[in-house]
Amino acid sequence: MQVTLSEEDARLIAKYVADELIARQPVQMMTMKEKRSRRLDIGQAAEYMNRSRSTIDRWRKTKPAFKVLEHIDGTSTYFLSNELDEYLNQ
Repeated sequence: MQVTLSEEDARLIAKYVADELIARQPVQMMTMKEKRSRRLDIGQAAEYMNRSRSTIDRWRKTKPAFKVLEHIDGTSTYFLSNELDEYLNQ
């Protein structure tokens, strides 16, 4: 007995199989280097350092050593977690 599938049914089956294969992929672990150099926006940096966002904004304006840690990528500003760790350990 031969079964004929419509194109739509074939696409749905292919999508289902692809989704199942993706879901079964092992979780990719971050390397220590990637974890240490994670990009953080200003809010995430404040949370990471256990400070308020207003404190981070004030430090950006008043502390030259902290201002150096700020990276600008196009229109977004970010900090690297490993650099924030080094700053806190000074």
